[in-house]
Amino acid sequence: KGLQFPATQVADAGANVLDDYEEGTWTPVLGGSVSESGQAYSIQVGRYVKVGKLVHVYGRVRLSTLGTITGTVQLKGLPFTVVNVTNAYSALMCGYFQNLVTSITVATGFPEINTTYADLIYSASPATAMTSFVQADLQALSGFIWGCSYEATG
Repeated sequence: KGLQFPATQVADAGANVLDDYEEGTWTPVLGGSVSESGQAYSIQVGRYVKVGKLVHVYGRVRLSTLGTITGTVQLKGLPFTVVNVTNAYSALMCGYFQNLVTSITVATGFPEINTTYADLIYSASPATAMTSFVQADLQALSGFIWGCSYEATG
């Protein structure tokens, strides 16, 4: 019959006790580090699996209206807060991206500690450093498919 968890988590402080398993959906948003407004989506799907404190998120967004994104571009709305451990970053991998203004070879990102968002970055060629996405890199119909695992606060 396999492992079974109660409908309501019974938390256990033991470091070696697996006391939580959860699957669900979340709504990813492409936003800005300062603000965002007016975005509309033709595709906006997010799913997650949480085992203990390990969260795996994946999904897809495709804009139909760009709206206004101020600051650097972020993937917002992660279902759980990222653990607050200095320099303990994980990588968000974009397996697919489309309709970008800027010609790029790699799109990736990383969840920021103690937040529910990931910063999105890219490289224009294998020989160049990573750069943060900004609104000028996107347009209506820009889209991403991604996956990421990270440790949650609880």
